[in-house]
Amino acid sequence: MIGAFALRLAFCAGTTGLGRSLGKDYREYIVAGQRLLEHGTLTSPFITSDSTTTPSALLPPLYAGLVAAVYKLLGTETFLATLALQVLNAIATSVTVLFVFLIARRVGGVRAAWIAALLAAINPMLLGFTTYIWDTNVFCFGVVFGVWLALHVSDKPIGWPGWLGLGLYLGALALLNPALTIAYPLLVLWPLSKTHGWRFGAMLGPIGMTVCGWLVAVMPWTVRNYVHFGELMYIRSGLMHELWLGVCPEADTNPAAIFRRQSPLQDGEAQHRIASIGEQAYIKECSQRARTAISANPWRFARLVALRTTDYWAGTLFSHRRPGGTGWPQSPTRLAVMLFLQIEGFAIVVCLLARRKISLDLRWLLAIALLFSLVYCVTHVQLRFRAPIEPIMAVLAAVSVTDMVGAVRSRRVLSADTSAVDNDYST
Repeated sequence: MIGAFALRLAFCAGTTGLGRSLGKDYREYIVAGQRLLEHGTLTSPFITSDSTTTPSALLPPLYAGLVAAVYKLLGTETFLATLALQVLNAIATSVTVLFVFLIARRVGGVRAAWIAALLAAINPMLLGFTTYIWDTNVFCFGVVFGVWLALHVSDKPIGWPGWLGLGLYLGALALLNPALTIAYPLLVLWPLSKTHGWRFGAMLGPIGMTVCGWLVAVMPWTVRNYVHFGELMYIRSGLMHELWLGVCPEADTNPAAIFRRQSPLQDGEAQHRIASIGEQAYIKECSQRARTAISANPWRFARLVALRTTDYWAGTLFSHRRPGGTGWPQSPTRLAVMLFLQIEGFAIVVCLLARRKISLDLRWLLAIALLFSLVYCVTHVQLRFRAPIEPIMAVLAAVSVTDMVGAVRSRRVLSADTSAVDNDYST
């Protein structure tokens, strides 16, 4: 874990530099933190005017609140404030390595645990976003800690306070980033199926307490959004905008230009539009455009989803290529990331297919990873969306490889013993 932390700080120092944030890109949380200090509410990161005080539901509140707290203590976007947030990122994914070790040891043994921890420590997806003032690294830790909790509660009965606490944690994690919510049922059913089987009566109480804890955690933010916008929404309101980015005309003609032509952060016309009609009206407009585009050509939408699915799991650029481009990364760094993801995925698939029987724990982990990817494959894919499940992928790769190697060794030992017995009989 200490080595992983040092590696992350070294990477940060060698790229953007310690205490220095990225240039004009990925500044949404920086702006949100600044405005939260100034106006006492989260305002729209899509509206670049410093004078806007209109409340927004585009970003979840926890990381924006964290950025605002750091800025209040150390100054807005100062060297120390940016360094503190980068160090927090490094700590988050370094501690993630520890929990990857614990999970892999629990489901695959000590050897698998060390391999999984090594993979997580050097994984470029858990390394490359240390410089970003974004929730990615903290969310990676949140995901792996949630998986560890699911395994922990399956070891022994925890009673209703434990299940309530699990629900509170899942609700808090959603306030950091709601992307894992689609897999929350698996994180609850996994330990319940191990302790109670599939007896619905025994499951009902723990499920109810977990849902209650989750509701308690998300209710204040839900009420806040309803008061401001007059409608119920789950944590954030930007899903339909992401869907529009995935089906807009540029998705066919020039995917690399999607943000430049459709995002209010880069397109002047979109910026003027959202400033004039408001964030929620703009999101609804994007929703209508997306629905119209999908209903007009469902096969086009299916093809785009297939491209995004390929990009998500293979690390390619087919849904972001420039006209005439191949879809394969040209940057050596980006190419190395793609190769790491493909080797990792290939190892998992080959080893799992080679085994006649896959452990239930690996099946649950695989299901969580697959389910998490669905929202991005359907809407819009970026490389950093893969990062939160990389701890799970490290566990899957390490455990499946060690299981297969162990099975091969066992067959060899059995074959050698059989040959020895045959020789004794022949003698």
